[in-house]
Amino acid sequence: MSLLVPFAFFIFVNLLGAMMPGPDFAIVTRYGLTGSRYAAIRAAAGIAAALFIHVSYCLLGIAVVLQNSPWLFSSIQIAGALYLAYLGIRLLRTSGAASSGDEKGRPLRLNPFREGFLTNLLNPKASLFLLSLFAEFIDSSTPLWSKVCYGLLVPATAFGWFSFLSIMLTHRRFLPHLQRYQVFFMKAMGLMLLVLSALVLISVAMHALGDF
Repeated sequence: MSLLVPFAFFIFVNLLGAMMPGPDFAIVTRYGLTGSRYAAIRAAAGIAAALFIHVSYCLLGIAVVLQNSPWLFSSIQIAGALYLAYLGIRLLRTSGAASSGDEKGRPLRLNPFREGFLTNLLNPKASLFLLSLFAEFIDSSTPLWSKVCYGLLVPATAFGWFSFLSIMLTHRRFLPHLQRYQVFFMKAMGLMLLVLSALVLISVAMHALGDF
């Protein structure tokens, strides 16, 4: 049971990141509201495919840092915690529903998978978030199988969430409720990210004090 706890918490935090308003959320929402459910799910699959690429180089980078510069890893943890806090503050400042359309009025592309893939792949915030996330859950004692599981959970969680979002957005019964409570959910997620950031900073500080 104890082995499942960090994975469950990892999925939870990763899910919060996927649920944040951003390019990925916007592209799936656009297809969900102006296209078909199938198109929105294809866009979700493209996002998940791009995340495989982000995960690969992020895990490799974390491994190199752990092996060569433990102090740099602690710095990455602190920077990651501060970034999570920044994301939390942004969510707490949410005051309205995210836009679901193209702000320039351009038509949707004809290949949802490609658009979802490129949207995530070319988003630098995706790699920054993953580096922050992995730095909090992976250390020098983490076995290879566990790292692989963490890596696979990222695209799996994203695809699961965006597929669920696609279904909800194309279902007339649920859409009004999602819009009504969207701000509340965003603020709750923001508070959770702030709590996580504080816990990470406390953990790093206690570890540093223990080395003296």
